[in-house]
Amino acid sequence: MSGQPLEGRVVAFIGTGSASNRALVVALAEAGADLALATTANEQAQEFAMNSIANEAWVIAREQFVTVMDALDDTAVTAFAEEVWDRYGRCDALVCAHDRPSAVALDELAPHEFRDSADALLTAPFLAAQALGRLMERDGHGRIVFMSFERPDSDAGVQAAAAGLAGLAAAIERTWAGRGVHAMALSLRVAADGLLDPVDSPAGLIAALAGR
Repeated sequence: MSGQPLEGRVVAFIGTGSASNRALVVALAEAGADLALATTANEQAQEFAMNSIANEAWVIAREQFVTVMDALDDTAVTAFAEEVWDRYGRCDALVCAHDRPSAVALDELAPHEFRDSADALLTAPFLAAQALGRLMERDGHGRIVFMSFERPDSDAGVQAAAAGLAGLAAAIERTWAGRGVHAMALSLRVAADGLLDPVDSPAGLIAALAGR
């Protein structure tokens, strides 16, 4: 397994267990990363999906574990961060791949639907970045990548959250870059079947995590 770009790295990945999440996690495992996987909701469907993804990483002979949590519960997110360090003694990168498709026309988008997207796609990644980023800062290195998933029919809530992730990454750079913690936002296109668009690939994510 030597010579892989993420060999010896530990990556925490928070997501829904979607098909696009699966493609990203498998790519991380194939690149050599050991994995700490967490759900965004305490739901059986996400638990099953993320454990299935973990099994694929196991087949590739990567260390992995799954935590089922509500990514909007700051106590649970902090506990997940501590579990990563307890198990691996480090975390080199955090990938927030919170995927919540929503396609409601602007004039029909209810305020609670907009808020739900903002919470799931922006507030939850903020909580994860804060919890794991503080521990990365203590260790003097780490990378945080916020993933957004671009669909042709994504509504205003989803698009606003994606723009917010870029701003959040910039704020982390201003605050923590001097202490070795860097952040960026990446967007990937998703096809109608929920898979990553063939034009896109996980290569950009691997490259973003491969540096120090």
